[in-house]
Amino acid sequence: MFEITILRLIKERILLTLCSILLVFVSNGQSYFANGNARSIGGSCYQLTSAANWQLGSVWYADKLDLAKDFDLEFELNFGNNNDNGADGIVFVMQTVGTKAIGASGAGIGFEGFSPSFGIEFDTWQNTNFDDMASDHIAMFKNGSVDHKSSNSLVAATTAISGGANIEDGKNHLVRITWDFSDKRIQVYFDCVLRQTAVIDIQNRIFSGNNLVYWGFTSATGGSNNAHLACLSDDIIVQDTFALCKGETVLLNARESKNNSYVWTPNLYLDDGTIKNPVCSSVVPITYFVQYTDRCGNQLRDTVDVVIDQPFVMDEGKDSLLCDGAKYLFNLTNAYDSVLWQNGNRSSYKFWDRSGYYTLRAWKGVCYDDDSFNITTNESPTIAISGKNIFCEGDSVELSVTATPIDAVFTWMNGSNASTYFYDKSEIVSAKATNECGSVEDFYGIREVILPDINLGKDTLNCKGDSLLLDPKIAGPYTYRWNTSANSSTLKVGAGGTYWLEVSELDLCYASDTINVIEINKPQLGSLSDIILCKNELIEIAIDNKYGMVLWNNNVEGERYSLLNYQGKLSVKSSNECGTDSNEIEVSLIDCYCNLLFPNAITPNADQLNDQFRPTVDCPKLRDFTMSVYNRWGELLFTSTDVNKTWDGSYQDIMVMNGVYYWIAVWSGIENGQIERKADKGILHVIR
Repeated sequence: MFEITILRLIKERILLTLCSILLVFVSNGQSYFANGNARSIGGSCYQLTSAANWQLGSVWYADKLDLAKDFDLEFELNFGNNNDNGADGIVFVMQTVGTKAIGASGAGIGFEGFSPSFGIEFDTWQNTNFDDMASDHIAMFKNGSVDHKSSNSLVAATTAISGGANIEDGKNHLVRITWDFSDKRIQVYFDCVLRQTAVIDIQNRIFSGNNLVYWGFTSATGGSNNAHLACLSDDIIVQDTFALCKGETVLLNARESKNNSYVWTPNLYLDDGTIKNPVCSSVVPITYFVQYTDRCGNQLRDTVDVVIDQPFVMDEGKDSLLCDGAKYLFNLTNAYDSVLWQNGNRSSYKFWDRSGYYTLRAWKGVCYDDDSFNITTNESPTIAISGKNIFCEGDSVELSVTATPIDAVFTWMNGSNASTYFYDKSEIVSAKATNECGSVEDFYGIREVILPDINLGKDTLNCKGDSLLLDPKIAGPYTYRWNTSANSSTLKVGAGGTYWLEVSELDLCYASDTINVIEINKPQLGSLSDIILCKNELIEIAIDNKYGMVLWNNNVEGERYSLLNYQGKLSVKSSNECGTDSNEIEVSLIDCYCNLLFPNAITPNADQLNDQFRPTVDCPKLRDFTMSVYNRWGELLFTSTDVNKTWDGSYQDIMVMNGVYYWIAVWSGIENGQIERKADKGILHVIR
């Protein structure tokens, strides 16, 4: 018989709440999604277009078709009642875009714009430029084309009805499409008559090996029109195997019957063996046979298998305390068919390391059970005694204790639990911290010593290349440690920086001093370059000379100099205690404007002519730039902030189709001395 995807099977059986704790998000039960001008008109029927010009609609089934399995679809199509001037028809479509996809109106019948795709057209309008036959006809295409003379034409057209009779008669026409996976054979029946058969490896030839595709219908009108309808049942896909958890029920399903008369045998475990969808409550595996007259008057006998899955009780989760980042391994691999956690995760092999109450549901077949557990995390205690471990004679030291985590309880060796404590004699101090993960003890030694004052002098300047001797002028049995790692009593330095000296006696007590040596260079003005200045533009030139003097044109002193409508030579002189340098630059005063010119078409055919889209820049001082290109649906295809970067007419390394695209550009530059921000937009034609 027929098969459906696992997703559909799961929807029919398990979309439940995990004991009001495990939240499972499900759809609102909608089987079809209508887009564009399409709308539901009741009775399982959808109007794809009304009898109006330039209409466009699509209707998609919620679940995907599996091209790796056989399927058999039966539905009704109505092409309106305008035979003399009616257009354009309906296309049965497989695509990978999704349930919101919509194509283009007009002669493409709404199929245009889908790639990759497979389409079976039911065409009621003769487009001679597509080599359409005059009669209403059926044909097969790929990749959004309905042009019979193109490489996308898969099967030659045949009349929808033998002899070329009219199908724009206002009546519903029964259409059946079957797919045989093993033979790669697809067949189209129209009003119970086989009209087309083709052997096509749709999965590999069209969809690059992808077996799951969205499916539905598109329709469009142009300068002529018709009302186009599709009548589709919610259980249009019929399966031949049902899984049932023992003790529960499952709703069986058969194809539509012409007289709504069914006979299910054996009539065991069924609530009614004479209806299309009996409820089955079998407790053992069973095979049913259903006899009925299909809508074409054929007497059929189909087979339906019911398999039984056994209920089970799951008790995998254990309440756990995790210390020091330990992880709780939850390994259900090979134990269950699938797992669903309360956060939507479906992993069967998972480490948990955070506190919380966790719930999950696991399945064996279609049977499931729920489980829950608590995880508490903590860290082993740490404790640190801090403070000065040396102090001068006659003084005291305040020691602090810090214990983690927050639940750790700590005590000093004298029994006090105060966070700080004063000590005034040399001794070894200890403190202990304890929590549910264990206990730990810390020890801290303190001693009393005396050291002389240390003075390295005031902060000073030093010319690059010169040296300076740092001398604290102290003597005694001390240990010297400079921040340069030197251990001498004096230090000769040549580079600027912060220098400090730490002196200790027997490494017990420390005293230190710091000096900043500021290294300065002789002024260097050779890197100054000539300047282009826009009229009315204010430019400020800066020369860093914090410890000296800068003189401009021999009469203005300061590190900064402003240029406004200035033209000619500009001299500058910089001096400090290390030397003097001077330079002269040329300032050119010009009229500034900022315009970008954009082409309205490109021909990306690799002939080196008009292959790229970019602006022509007429802006001496362009400051910033952004350009974006969109398709007709507002999808961003290209964006750049580099005015020299071009768009080659591709999106994600695939060349776009010929047509109209849209661009928006925003930039700023200097005009009349001011920063002017500009924006422009336009239409771009891509032509090959």
